[in-house]
Amino acid sequence: MTIISMLTKSLIKKFDVFVFDLDGTFWWYPQVVDGAEKVYEKLLEMKKKIIFISNFTFLDRDGVVKLLRKSGIMAEKEQIITSGYVASKIVKNEEVFPIGNGLESELRKNGVKIVKNEKANVVVVGHDIKFNYNKANIALKILLKKNSKFYSTAYGKLWIFKDEIVPGTGLITAGLEYCSNRKAIMVGKPSDFMLKEVKKVAHGKTIYFGDENKADIEFANRAGFFSVFVKEGVDKIPSKKYKPDAVLSSIKDLLKLL
Repeated sequence: MTIISMLTKSLIKKFDVFVFDLDGTFWWYPQVVDGAEKVYEKLLEMKKKIIFISNFTFLDRDGVVKLLRKSGIMAEKEQIITSGYVASKIVKNEEVFPIGNGLESELRKNGVKIVKNEKANVVVVGHDIKFNYNKANIALKILLKKNSKFYSTAYGKLWIFKDEIVPGTGLITAGLEYCSNRKAIMVGKPSDFMLKEVKKVAHGKTIYFGDENKADIEFANRAGFFSVFVKEGVDKIPSKKYKPDAVLSSIKDLLKLL
């Protein structure tokens, strides 16, 4: 596969479904990127299906919709697939110790039983800016139990918060892996779990926009989507290993092609 430097209007028109990563692509939390609102409106005018997928668990899906709408993007919850939502499908019948308020909220809203102590049999790691030693201690006690389960919603090293680069969910995941001597099962991008949920709604010729080589471009390529690397996010240079089909400097540049 050869990387091409730019998309064309004729190529864009061929796609039925437009899938956008959130962090570093469509928004720098909590602000959408410049031009994102106009891109969304134009795609709606063109009768394109729009889906947002993300390993973002700081908010639940209702929170994501609220934030997008505050920015003028009238998205519906059915357009949002987060790794927290995917996790809720996997641990539906389990007793779960969740790490992160957004993740906990998403799990509760999807009927997952939450247990806030070591009596839980499953640990699910989400983004948690208030992660502390006590939470780590509870999680470790669960993970040391013989038949317990260990999931993570993201391995990301970094997270874009406003105009800052801060530690990502992977910081928590890696720490618990180190202490427990166990490997977490990844449920977000680029996992098969996420792929399964996205395939349920992405029907037709699909184009995917993302800023992380592994989480986004590997995921899109595995899904059989046309992959576009966006250079404004965490990774600034497209990977020779994962090889996107095209490269954009910013989502705003997509406006020229719509």
